Amino acid sequence: MPANTNGVDSAYTSAAKTDLQGLELVEHHFGPLLRPTRATKSPWTNYSINRLQTNQKYRTVVSVPRKGSEDDSEEDEYDKYIKACVSQIEDEMDFEHGTLQKCITILCNETVLDDEEPRSTDHIVRIYSPTAPMYIDVHFKYYCRSRRSEVEWQYTLGYKIQRRPSATASNALAIKNEIKMGGPEDVYAYNGWQTLGWGCYDDSYKNYGERGRRVEFGRVELHEEGVMDVHEVLFGELEKPAETDSEAMLAYHRSLVRGIRLLLAAVGISYDVACTDDESDHRPYELMLEGLSDKWVARGIRNACGLRLARDAEEERKGAMERQEAKGYDDDSEDDK
Repeated sequence: MPANTNGVDSAYTSAAKTDLQGLELVEHHFGPLLRPTRATKSPWTNYSINRLQTNQKYRTVVSVPRKGSEDDSEEDEYDKYIKACVSQIEDEMDFEHGTLQKCITILCNETVLDDEEPRSTDHIVRIYSPTAPMYIDVHFKYYCRSRRSEVEWQYTLGYKIQRRPSATASNALAIKNEIKMGGPEDVYAYNGWQTLGWGCYDDSYKNYGERGRRVEFGRVELHEEGVMDVHEVLFGELEKPAETDSEAMLAYHRSLVRGIRLLLAAVGISYDVACTDDESDHRPYELMLEGLSDKWVARGIRNACGLRLARDAEEERKGAMERQEAKGYDDDSEDDK
């Protein structure tokens, strides 16, 4: 997406028009914040300038849609997906409409449609924290195409936390260059990126043609420390309650799960992850994160958040059997899930 240098200049002017600094400067441009954390003036001032310049150079999902090109109309449609996904989380948290949506800036949106379904996407989206002078970049790359005798499918989803923003506009190309080309499990191996999850069908030479099979590989690579970091950056620190307080523990797990769901929502993925056995996992409609019927992404998010439902063990067993059957032969190798 081309840089808007005039917008960056106007951001400098906007920041210079006021004598405000630190948290007051952020509240002036982006308030009200949610329970802002304590920090010195410098981090908040840098955060404010970074956000002003980056929003002017690119765009937020709550900005006025730009007109004049076919590409812009596609971007606006993508904005709608993000708004719908994030709005659901706002409702769950009893936030005013737009509280989280205004924190999201689209740095890169490359989408190719197959009829009305996305064939390939490459998105980089930034979530500016509504509570701290930090942000999280989220990257989602996806490809799914049906051919005569096979289906090609793969995706990678990762994130990077920036705890000390610089007082400069971000560069989407520089961010893309941080992400490694290669197998899905290795894409986010460098430069501070973390893998959230990935999935693909086996693309070996044996899996093509009329006898090809949809052999699924994939993994959620979240861990508890990463989940806590995401929540701390977005919503502040979360104290774990006593194990004996079941109601408080459920609220605690919901909060952690919701933080990860916001990362997905920021790139237009709506995935409802159950937190009790009475609830159901609802996967995205247009984007395929699992190649078979097993909803291992939801289960993986729960596991990383320290939550294990009574049904998870049985569903994990059935999922392993389903993948084994898809291979069409016995394989004693360790399963990826």
